[in-house]
Amino acid sequence: MMYNEKIQAVLEKTGKSKPTLIQERTFDAIKHGASLIGLAKTGTGKTLAYALPSLERVTAGQRNAMVVLAPTTELAVQIRNAIQPFAQALGLKTLALVGAGNRKRQDEKLKKGTAEVLVATPGRFFDFFSSGRIKLAQIKTLIIDEADDILEFAKLDLLSSLGQNLPSSSQILLFGATESQITKEAEAIFARNFLLVDVRPDQGSQTDHDFLQVDNSHKIEFLQRLTKLDHFRGLLFFDSNESMTRFARIFGHTKTKFAMLNNEMSKDKRQRALADLASGKTKLLLATDLAARGLDIPKLTYVINYEVPADVNTYTHRAGRTGRMEQKGYVVTLGDDHDFRDLKKLLEEVPEITLQRVYFAGYRLSTDKPAKKAEKDKGKLSQGKQADKGKKKKHQKRKNKNKGYHPHYLKEKKSE
Repeated sequence: MMYNEKIQAVLEKTGKSKPTLIQERTFDAIKHGASLIGLAKTGTGKTLAYALPSLERVTAGQRNAMVVLAPTTELAVQIRNAIQPFAQALGLKTLALVGAGNRKRQDEKLKKGTAEVLVATPGRFFDFFSSGRIKLAQIKTLIIDEADDILEFAKLDLLSSLGQNLPSSSQILLFGATESQITKEAEAIFARNFLLVDVRPDQGSQTDHDFLQVDNSHKIEFLQRLTKLDHFRGLLFFDSNESMTRFARIFGHTKTKFAMLNNEMSKDKRQRALADLASGKTKLLLATDLAARGLDIPKLTYVINYEVPADVNTYTHRAGRTGRMEQKGYVVTLGDDHDFRDLKKLLEEVPEITLQRVYFAGYRLSTDKPAKKAEKDKGKLSQGKQADKGKKKKHQKRKNKNKGYHPHYLKEKKSE
């Protein structure tokens, strides 16, 4: 048995008793205090890979011993919720420090020092760190989740200073789905050695990467058709809040139910939008990359790119919202021939992704190209002609039959 008995009991209760590849290959190194870079595809159990062995290293009463930094509020709360049952089983308390939360209440909890595990967004963490509420000497394990995106939300020099000034006995864990500056230059940034565990080449995928050709004027019609596909539950990505809001105004006139997710919404509204999608109350959620970063939405079958993503990292993170934990998933990008060429070129950096053109085939998507209308009409015409020919032949046969009978009758009549 790999994990502590109490943790194993929670895993079995939640149906996660078999460790995933990233969990298996990083466990011993993390448990023994090594600083490590873990790279794995999204939706393959990275959160528990770094959290469970790290929790086992924490002793009850060690305030702020384990710190997890996550790019966004939603991801931080999601991580806290995911690890909380395991922390509780070990008699540990967790605390989420996020910008959307009440700062005064968070400050009071930190002052009391009741939490051993902190899950924070960079802004709120450095706020409390600079005020002295969180001290370097307290941090036993520093974890940076979504390390490939963290620099969009935290300054590199702040992270570097934090890591370099931690006690030598502390460990730093960097986890992500793709390589980035912080993972490539980790040893220089944090002035320590790192073990690299990259399981991506050994991980299979149940996700199809599809391209649906459509011009801008027909995208709404195609999206309506997509929502009617079998088992559809989708996340529709936009490059900006502006383009998403503009689309929502137009799409709101259709009968399709949808919700929106953006950073300007209140915490309650955002949670309601996610809950409605997870429960199936709505089938489509509109989102930007920033708002949906790292989210784990149960049974999400489709990720749709309204436009071609700007870079591979964006595409990879969007794609990672579906096909999680070896479930079937589809990533569908909308666009014209030019967009198809751009996307194909973009994905050359990820050889394991095969992009394919797809077409509507009833209530599913198919790689079989449908026959052109002219060919269909030609086929129908040809079938019609054959049918007419058959009728004519039959009629001719009947006529011939009559001819074979009447002349004989007439012949006899003539001889009389």
